[in-house]
Amino acid sequence: MAAERYFESVQNILPQFKECSIENTTRLGCGYDFRLCPSVKEDFLAVEVKGLQGRAGSLSLTPKEYEVASTLTSRFFLFVVKNFRESPFHEIYQNPLAAGLKFSKKERMTVHVSWRTAV
Repeated sequence: MAAERYFESVQNILPQFKECSIENTTRLGCGYDFRLCPSVKEDFLAVEVKGLQGRAGSLSLTPKEYEVASTLTSRFFLFVVKNFRESPFHEIYQNPLAAGLKFSKKERMTVHVSWRTAV
């Protein structure tokens, strides 16, 4: 949430998003955190925000985020807030799947345990 608040605080001064109206979509499960609509009649921009404690690290995209990024391509932005421990700064990746970042697919199986009874 801190990374999302950081994005909201700097969004209006970033050249990529200047003069865009902003909608927080974090609770909608749509595959991105913010929907930005430019003042001119263009399609919306989608921004997924991730935060790192240090100056470097790794991050993950959910299957939904990855799918939306591959569909929206240049209209999808990955906004990474780094160095929360000291002095936050950010990096922006437009079309992150084609921006030189190397994503590798990781699969994990989860076991769910429950107890049932008849009443």
